[in-house]
Amino acid sequence: MYLRNCWYIAGLSGEVTNEPVGKIFLGEPVVLFRTSDGTVAALEDRCCHRHLPLSLGKVSNGHLQCGYHGLEFDVSGACVSVPGQSRVPPGAAVRRYPVVEMYDWLWIWMGDPDAADQGLIPDVFWRDDPGWVATGEYWAVACAYDLLIDIQLDNTHAPFVHPDTLGSSAITDTAPRVERTDRTVSAGRWMMDVVPSPTFARASGTEENVDRWLLWEFTPPSLCAFDIGCAIAGSGAETGDRSQGVTLHTAHFVTPETETSCHYFWSVGRNYNTDDIAVTGAMHTEFKSIFSEDVEIVEAQQKSLDNTSVWQPIDVNADAPVLQARQLLKNFISAETDA
Repeated sequence: MYLRNCWYIAGLSGEVTNEPVGKIFLGEPVVLFRTSDGTVAALEDRCCHRHLPLSLGKVSNGHLQCGYHGLEFDVSGACVSVPGQSRVPPGAAVRRYPVVEMYDWLWIWMGDPDAADQGLIPDVFWRDDPGWVATGEYWAVACAYDLLIDIQLDNTHAPFVHPDTLGSSAITDTAPRVERTDRTVSAGRWMMDVVPSPTFARASGTEENVDRWLLWEFTPPSLCAFDIGCAIAGSGAETGDRSQGVTLHTAHFVTPETETSCHYFWSVGRNYNTDDIAVTGAMHTEFKSIFSEDVEIVEAQQKSLDNTSVWQPIDVNADAPVLQARQLLKNFISAETDA
Protein backbone atom coordinates (compact mmCIF):
# COMPACT_ATOMS: atom_id res chain seq x y z
CA MET A 1 0.00 0.00 0.00
CA TYR A 2 1.08 3.57 -0.64
CA LEU A 3 0.51 6.94 0.97
CA ARG A 4 -1.53 8.93 -1.55
CA ASN A 5 -2.48 12.25 0.00
CA CYS A 6 1.03 13.66 -0.27
CA TRP A 7 3.48 15.01 -2.84
CA TYR A 8 5.76 12.79 -4.90
CA ILE A 9 8.28 13.93 -7.49
CA ALA A 10 6.95 13.12 -10.95
CA GLY A 11 9.93 14.28 -12.99
CA LEU A 12 12.41 17.01 -13.81
CA SER A 13 11.00 20.32 -14.98
CA GLY A 14 12.82 20.11 -18.31
CA GLU A 15 11.56 16.60 -18.95
CA VAL A 16 8.05 17.72 -19.95
CA THR A 17 7.88 19.96 -22.99
CA ASN A 18 5.26 20.15 -25.74
CA GLU A 19 4.98 16.36 -26.08
CA PRO A 20 3.02 14.20 -23.59
CA VAL A 21 5.07 11.93 -21.33
CA GLY A 22 3.64 8.70 -19.94
CA LYS A 23 4.76 7.33 -16.57
CA ILE A 24 3.54 4.99 -13.86
CA PHE A 25 3.26 6.22 -10.27
CA LEU A 26 1.99 4.03 -7.42
CA GLY A 27 0.88 1.50 -10.02
CA GLU A 28 -1.26 4.06 -11.87
CA PRO A 29 -0.61 5.23 -15.45
CA VAL A 30 -0.21 9.02 -15.63
CA VAL A 31 0.44 11.35 -18.56
CA LEU A 32 2.22 14.69 -18.07
CA PHE A 33 2.01 17.52 -20.59
CA ARG A 34 2.36 21.30 -20.88
CA THR A 35 -0.42 23.55 -22.07
CA SER A 36 0.14 26.41 -24.51
CA ASP A 37 1.06 28.78 -21.65
CA GLY A 38 3.66 26.36 -20.27
CA THR A 39 1.61 25.07 -17.35
CA VAL A 40 2.19 21.41 -16.50
CA ALA A 41 -0.84 19.14 -16.16
CA ALA A 42 -1.24 15.48 -15.25
CA LEU A 43 -4.08 13.15 -16.23
CA GLU A 44 -4.89 9.48 -16.10
CA ASP A 45 -3.03 7.92 -19.02
CA ARG A 46 -5.93 6.16 -20.71
CA CYS A 47 -8.67 7.56 -22.85
CA CYS A 48 -12.19 7.08 -21.48
CA HIS A 49 -13.35 6.08 -24.99
CA ARG A 50 -11.27 3.01 -25.91
CA HIS A 51 -8.53 2.96 -23.24
CA LEU A 52 -5.60 3.98 -25.47
CA PRO A 53 -2.84 5.66 -23.44
CA LEU A 54 -3.22 9.41 -23.91
CA SER A 55 0.57 9.70 -23.85
CA LEU A 56 0.46 8.32 -27.43
CA GLY A 57 -1.48 11.41 -28.52
CA LYS A 58 -0.43 15.03 -28.79
CA VAL A 59 -1.04 18.46 -27.31
CA SER A 60 -3.39 20.48 -29.50
CA ASN A 61 -4.63 24.00 -28.68
CA GLY A 62 -3.68 23.51 -25.05
CA HIS A 63 -5.63 20.25 -24.79
CA LEU A 64 -4.44 16.67 -24.78
CA GLN A 65 -5.68 14.91 -27.89
CA CYS A 66 -6.06 11.12 -27.99
CA GLY A 67 -4.09 9.48 -30.79
CA TYR A 68 -6.88 6.99 -31.58
CA HIS A 69 -10.05 8.99 -32.33
CA GLY A 70 -9.01 12.56 -31.54
CA LEU A 71 -10.98 13.17 -28.34
CA GLU A 72 -9.56 16.21 -26.53
CA PHE A 73 -9.20 16.67 -22.77
CA ASP A 74 -8.53 19.84 -20.82
CA VAL A 75 -6.31 20.10 -17.72
CA SER A 76 -9.24 19.14 -15.45
CA GLY A 77 -9.57 15.81 -17.28
CA ALA A 78 -12.88 16.71 -18.89
CA CYS A 79 -13.43 15.75 -22.52
CA VAL A 80 -14.10 19.00 -24.37
CA SER A 81 -14.26 17.80 -27.97
CA VAL A 82 -15.25 14.68 -29.91
CA PRO A 83 -14.50 14.77 -33.66
CA GLY A 84 -17.59 14.27 -35.81
CA GLN A 85 -20.15 15.34 -33.22
CA SER A 86 -21.07 18.52 -31.42
CA ARG A 87 -22.11 16.94 -28.13
CA VAL A 88 -19.66 15.46 -25.62
CA PRO A 89 -21.11 12.31 -23.98
CA PRO A 90 -22.02 12.72 -20.29
CA GLY A 91 -19.30 11.50 -17.99
CA ALA A 92 -16.59 11.66 -20.64
CA ALA A 93 -13.58 12.46 -18.48
CA VAL A 94 -10.37 11.06 -17.04
CA ARG A 95 -8.86 11.57 -13.61
CA ARG A 96 -6.68 14.61 -12.99
CA TYR A 97 -3.74 14.90 -10.63
CA PRO A 98 -2.58 18.21 -9.11
CA VAL A 99 0.94 19.16 -10.22
CA VAL A 100 3.27 21.86 -8.86
CA GLU A 101 6.59 22.95 -10.36
CA MET A 102 9.14 23.79 -7.66
CA TYR A 103 12.91 23.38 -7.13
CA ASP A 104 13.23 22.34 -10.80
CA TRP A 105 11.13 19.27 -10.04
CA LEU A 106 7.52 18.43 -10.89
CA TRP A 107 5.52 17.40 -7.81
CA ILE A 108 2.38 15.30 -8.18
CA TRP A 109 -0.43 14.62 -5.69
CA MET A 110 -1.74 11.08 -6.19
CA GLY A 111 -4.63 11.26 -3.70
CA ASP A 112 -7.74 13.40 -3.33
CA PRO A 113 -7.20 16.46 -5.60
CA ASP A 114 -9.20 18.67 -3.24
CA ALA A 115 -6.81 17.84 -0.40
CA ALA A 116 -3.67 18.92 -2.27
CA ASP A 117 -1.78 21.48 -0.20
CA GLN A 118 1.25 23.11 -1.81
CA GLY A 119 2.48 24.03 1.66
CA LEU A 120 3.25 20.36 2.30
CA ILE A 121 5.96 20.26 -0.38
CA PRO A 122 9.24 19.68 1.51
CA ASP A 123 11.65 22.59 1.84
CA VAL A 124 14.62 21.87 -0.44
CA PHE A 125 15.70 25.53 -0.48
CA TRP A 126 19.25 24.89 -1.64
CA ARG A 127 18.02 23.58 -5.00
CA ASP A 128 17.38 27.16 -6.15
CA ASP A 129 19.08 29.33 -3.52
CA PRO A 130 21.64 31.67 -5.20
CA GLY A 131 24.10 30.97 -2.39
CA TRP A 132 24.17 27.28 -3.23
CA VAL A 133 25.10 25.14 -6.24
CA ALA A 134 23.08 21.96 -6.76
CA THR A 135 23.41 19.02 -9.08
CA GLY A 136 21.62 15.69 -9.38
CA GLU A 137 19.98 13.08 -11.57
CA TYR A 138 16.95 10.87 -12.07
CA TRP A 139 17.31 7.09 -12.19
CA ALA A 140 14.81 4.29 -12.78
CA VAL A 141 15.60 1.65 -10.16
CA ALA A 142 14.46 -1.98 -10.13
CA CYS A 143 13.49 -2.32 -6.48
CA ALA A 144 10.65 -1.56 -4.10
CA TYR A 145 10.83 2.06 -3.03
CA ASP A 146 11.18 1.26 0.67
CA LEU A 147 14.50 -0.50 0.05
CA LEU A 148 15.97 2.77 -1.23
CA ILE A 149 14.60 4.60 1.80
CA ASP A 150 16.19 2.03 4.11
CA ILE A 151 19.66 2.29 2.62
CA GLN A 152 19.67 6.07 2.77
CA LEU A 153 18.67 6.16 6.43
CA ASP A 154 21.01 3.31 7.38
CA ASN A 155 24.29 5.20 7.72
CA THR A 156 26.14 2.13 9.01
CA HIS A 157 26.36 0.67 5.51
CA ALA A 158 28.82 3.40 4.45
CA PRO A 159 32.09 1.75 5.60
CA PHE A 160 31.22 -1.39 3.67
CA VAL A 161 29.44 -0.09 0.56
CA HIS A 162 31.38 3.20 0.21
CA PRO A 163 34.86 2.48 1.65
CA ASP A 164 36.66 4.81 -0.78
CA THR A 165 34.35 7.81 -0.34
CA LEU A 166 32.02 8.26 2.65
CA GLY A 167 33.04 5.18 4.60
CA SER A 168 34.57 5.55 8.05
CA SER A 169 34.61 3.42 11.17
CA ALA A 170 33.60 6.60 13.04
CA ILE A 171 30.06 6.08 11.73
CA THR A 172 29.62 2.63 13.24
CA ASP A 173 31.46 3.68 16.40
CA THR A 174 29.11 6.63 17.02
CA ALA A 175 25.51 6.01 18.07
CA PRO A 176 22.95 8.39 16.50
CA ARG A 177 20.68 10.73 18.41
CA VAL A 178 17.20 9.97 17.11
CA GLU A 179 14.22 12.32 17.34
CA ARG A 180 10.66 11.70 16.20
CA THR A 181 7.79 14.13 15.71
CA ASP A 182 4.28 13.51 14.41
CA ARG A 183 5.54 14.18 10.85
CA THR A 184 9.26 13.32 10.72
CA VAL A 185 12.03 11.11 12.05
CA SER A 186 15.51 12.58 12.29
CA ALA A 187 18.88 11.33 13.45
CA GLY A 188 22.27 12.90 14.00
CA ARG A 189 25.80 11.65 14.35
CA TRP A 190 28.57 13.99 15.52
CA MET A 191 31.96 12.33 15.10
CA MET A 192 34.50 14.43 16.94
CA ASP A 193 38.24 14.63 16.23
CA VAL A 194 38.24 11.82 13.66
CA VAL A 195 40.11 11.13 10.45
CA PRO A 196 38.06 12.54 7.53
CA SER A 197 36.54 10.08 5.10
CA PRO A 198 38.11 10.19 1.60
CA THR A 199 35.27 12.32 0.20
CA PHE A 200 35.58 14.94 2.93
CA ALA A 201 39.35 14.92 2.81
CA ARG A 202 39.06 15.91 -0.84
CA ALA A 203 36.30 18.46 -0.18
CA SER A 204 38.04 20.14 2.76
CA GLY A 205 41.57 19.80 1.39
CA THR A 206 42.98 18.35 4.59
CA GLU A 207 43.98 14.97 5.99
CA GLU A 208 44.03 16.38 9.52
CA ASN A 209 41.45 15.27 12.04
CA VAL A 210 38.02 16.87 11.76
CA ASP A 211 34.71 17.14 13.53
CA ARG A 212 32.27 15.45 11.18
CA TRP A 213 28.48 15.60 11.16
CA LEU A 214 25.89 13.38 9.54
CA LEU A 215 22.37 14.67 10.13
CA TRP A 216 19.27 13.40 8.35
CA GLU A 217 15.52 13.82 8.38
CA PHE A 218 12.91 11.51 6.90
CA THR A 219 9.62 13.04 5.79
CA PRO A 220 6.91 10.68 4.48
CA PRO A 221 6.27 9.48 1.92
CA SER A 222 9.95 9.13 0.95
CA LEU A 223 12.15 12.19 1.32
CA CYS A 224 15.52 11.50 2.94
CA ALA A 225 17.24 14.86 3.44
CA PHE A 226 20.83 15.10 4.69
CA ASP A 227 23.02 17.82 6.16
CA ILE A 228 26.60 16.48 6.07
CA GLY A 229 30.05 17.95 6.39
CA CYS A 230 33.18 18.38 8.45
CA ALA A 231 35.26 21.16 10.00
CA ILE A 232 38.67 21.46 11.61
CA ALA A 233 38.56 19.54 14.89
CA GLY A 234 37.65 21.76 17.82
CA SER A 235 36.61 24.76 15.66
CA GLY A 236 33.06 24.91 17.01
CA ALA A 237 31.01 23.22 14.29
CA GLU A 238 28.86 21.31 16.78
CA THR A 239 27.79 24.57 18.44
CA GLY A 240 27.03 26.29 15.14
CA ASP A 241 30.29 27.68 13.75
CA ARG A 242 30.95 25.90 10.46
CA SER A 243 33.18 28.62 9.04
CA GLN A 244 36.24 26.37 9.12
CA GLY A 245 34.63 23.49 7.30
CA VAL A 246 32.48 22.41 4.36
CA THR A 247 28.75 21.73 4.31
CA LEU A 248 26.79 19.63 1.84
CA HIS A 249 23.08 18.97 1.55
CA THR A 250 21.74 15.89 -0.19
CA ALA A 251 18.17 14.92 -0.95
CA HIS A 252 16.87 11.52 -1.96
CA PHE A 253 13.26 11.31 -3.08
CA VAL A 254 11.77 8.00 -4.18
CA THR A 255 8.47 7.74 -6.05
CA PRO A 256 7.02 4.21 -6.28
CA GLU A 257 6.37 2.94 -9.78
CA THR A 258 5.30 -0.65 -9.14
CA GLU A 259 5.79 -3.01 -6.20
CA THR A 260 9.32 -3.79 -7.44
CA SER A 261 10.39 -0.60 -9.24
CA CYS A 262 10.66 3.08 -8.44
CA HIS A 263 11.70 6.52 -9.65
CA TYR A 264 14.77 7.81 -7.81
CA PHE A 265 15.62 11.54 -7.72
CA TRP A 266 18.84 12.52 -5.98
CA SER A 267 20.48 15.88 -5.56
CA VAL A 268 23.59 17.31 -3.89
CA GLY A 269 24.24 20.95 -3.03
CA ARG A 270 27.12 22.93 -1.55
CA ASN A 271 27.68 26.51 -0.37
CA TYR A 272 31.46 26.72 -0.90
CA ASN A 273 33.43 27.39 -4.11
CA THR A 274 30.09 28.03 -5.79
CA ASP A 275 31.69 29.64 -8.87
CA ASP A 276 34.09 26.77 -9.51
CA ILE A 277 32.70 24.64 -12.35
CA ALA A 278 35.42 22.04 -11.85
CA VAL A 279 34.34 21.52 -8.23
CA THR A 280 30.73 21.12 -9.36
CA GLY A 281 31.73 18.51 -11.93
CA ALA A 282 33.87 16.62 -9.45
CA MET A 283 31.11 16.70 -6.84
CA HIS A 284 28.57 15.36 -9.32
CA THR A 285 30.88 12.57 -10.46
CA GLU A 286 31.76 11.52 -6.92
CA PHE A 287 28.21 11.40 -5.61
CA LYS A 288 26.91 9.74 -8.75
CA SER A 289 29.39 6.96 -8.05
CA ILE A 290 28.38 6.79 -4.38
CA PHE A 291 24.65 6.61 -5.05
CA SER A 292 25.10 4.10 -7.87
CA GLU A 293 26.71 1.81 -5.28
CA ASP A 294 23.53 2.11 -3.22
CA VAL A 295 21.44 1.21 -6.27
CA GLU A 296 23.57 -1.83 -6.97
CA ILE A 297 22.91 -3.05 -3.42
CA VAL A 298 19.12 -2.52 -3.41
CA GLU A 299 18.60 -4.00 -6.87
CA ALA A 300 20.52 -7.12 -5.80
CA GLN A 301 18.48 -7.14 -2.61
CA GLN A 302 15.23 -7.01 -4.61
CA LYS A 303 16.31 -9.94 -6.80
CA SER A 304 17.07 -11.94 -3.68
CA LEU A 305 13.67 -11.11 -2.19
CA ASP A 306 11.96 -12.08 -5.45
CA ASN A 307 13.53 -15.53 -5.19
CA THR A 308 12.37 -16.33 -1.68
CA SER A 309 8.91 -17.16 -0.40
CA VAL A 310 9.53 -17.24 3.33
CA TRP A 311 11.93 -14.89 5.08
CA GLN A 312 11.99 -13.44 8.56
CA PRO A 313 14.34 -10.44 8.81
CA ILE A 314 16.63 -10.08 11.80
CA ASP A 315 17.09 -6.56 13.16
CA VAL A 316 20.15 -5.19 14.95
CA ASN A 317 20.64 -2.15 17.19
CA ALA A 318 21.75 0.05 14.30
CA ASP A 319 18.37 -0.47 12.61
CA ALA A 320 16.52 1.65 15.18
CA PRO A 321 16.31 4.88 13.10
CA VAL A 322 15.21 2.96 10.00
CA LEU A 323 12.56 1.04 11.94
CA GLN A 324 11.17 4.29 13.35
CA ALA A 325 10.96 5.77 9.86
CA ARG A 326 9.15 2.67 8.60
CA GLN A 327 6.70 2.86 11.49
CA LEU A 328 5.99 6.54 10.86
CA LEU A 329 5.18 5.87 7.20
CA LYS A 330 3.03 2.88 8.20
CA ASN A 331 1.11 5.10 10.64
CA PHE A 332 0.44 7.66 7.90
CA ILE A 333 -0.81 4.97 5.53
CA SER A 334 -3.00 3.37 8.20
CA ALA A 335 -4.56 6.71 9.14
CA GLU A 336 -5.27 7.48 5.50
CA THR A 337 -6.78 4.03 4.92
CA ASP A 338 -8.97 4.29 8.01
CA ALA A 339 -10.20 7.69 6.93
